[in-house]
Amino acid sequence: MWRTLWLVLALPALSLAGTPTVIVDVQKAGANELQRLRSTEGVQWQAEFGTELLLGVSDESLSDWLDRPGVRPGPPSLLPEEIVVRDHVCTLHDAEPAIAVIGGYEILRKPPSLARATRGPQITGEPLPADGVVARAAANLGQPIVAGPVDPAVLALTQRVDSQRWFDTVVDLAGFDRNSFSTELDSAHDWILDQFSRLGMSTDSFPFALSGALCMPVRPDASLHNPIGIKRGARLPDEWVVVGAHYDSRNSVRCDTANVQPGANDNGSGCAGVIEMARVLSQVDTERSVLLTCFAGEEQGLVGSQRYVESLQLSGDIARVRYMINLDMLGFAEDDNLSARIETIPAFASETARFAAAAATYAPEISPVLSSSTQAYSDHWYFLQAGIPGVFTWENGAAIYPHYHRATDTPANLTRGRELATGILRMDLAILAEEAGLMSDLLRDGFE
Repeated sequence: MWRTLWLVLALPALSLAGTPTVIVDVQKAGANELQRLRSTEGVQWQAEFGTELLLGVSDESLSDWLDRPGVRPGPPSLLPEEIVVRDHVCTLHDAEPAIAVIGGYEILRKPPSLARATRGPQITGEPLPADGVVARAAANLGQPIVAGPVDPAVLALTQRVDSQRWFDTVVDLAGFDRNSFSTELDSAHDWILDQFSRLGMSTDSFPFALSGALCMPVRPDASLHNPIGIKRGARLPDEWVVVGAHYDSRNSVRCDTANVQPGANDNGSGCAGVIEMARVLSQVDTERSVLLTCFAGEEQGLVGSQRYVESLQLSGDIARVRYMINLDMLGFAEDDNLSARIETIPAFASETARFAAAAATYAPEISPVLSSSTQAYSDHWYFLQAGIPGVFTWENGAAIYPHYHRATDTPANLTRGRELATGILRMDLAILAEEAGLMSDLLRDGFE
């Protein structure tokens, strides 16, 4: 009896014993190879992070795995129930160091009960999804994404994206100190409005108060504004598609107003993308209105987009919003694969494949990574929570960018930025053409 009791007591401890792990490069593995890796003898569990696969393996198979090309050691003695997934942006609220970066995502180790408790509105991370898939490269989908029929008008639209003009706009934005507490943020706001106005668009500015920001030393409340360019729809002007990106920036000190914080990638690149899309759209007619905005106060907790969505809900105008596309950090790729994330929540998961198909058709140079496990780390979040279909398009995570929230986030450090941003913008414009209702078969002449 005592032997039986000892075995019963020992079972929970044995079940909680972690396994060694390996991290496998699966950028272009394909669905069959992905399945073969998962079913290899010795694999105990798996978690998929887009371009990389985390495998829990047996002690006996570990050395064989590490001898394979494209395989590196993962965290030792880990259980899937212990994993909390966050993006590097979440370190704003959770300073706990990551135990690994996998496919651009950071992972933490927590007791299973605490890992499950991370689920919720705070951006401290999320437990692994039930199927273990945080993100999947489009190249690894069971049903491959293929290029669709080319619409000549959409192709003409997407080909108008000018990579050098986008980069020059990033340079201009990086010339402003765009911290939410800097006086230069107002100058950047006015400059952005002027870009919209020059395109013949109506303009607006959404004011809000930034209060209660966690700053040391404590900062007084700030009055901030989201600049908005409005391209009015020709047939359905009261139906809106929103394209957004934040324009504020920071360095390693969250509320610094004394030191340089150019924010070229985070997020001059995204706001420049909004402006570039405005330039391209100015030469066509659309059925619906397109609202192009750059949000302030993002670095203090998505405040500008949250307040904007709240105002739309109060006024009832949220019912006018048909779709939302968010751009944040378009300017850095680790390699020539040009991985680009397409993120949303489970309710709109089908949108990721739609964007990937647009990329295959109009921007085949980029390698989409699809995820329906997005978190509250950029300005798409409150639109999605309000029930607005939409996606967040960006580079393959903040953790891959060595100059994130540093004074060195300058235009010179946007490696492969022109190529990646051009592909993302072409993909986004192809979807925007559908959502806004592109009316013109040909672009107007004379656009430079």
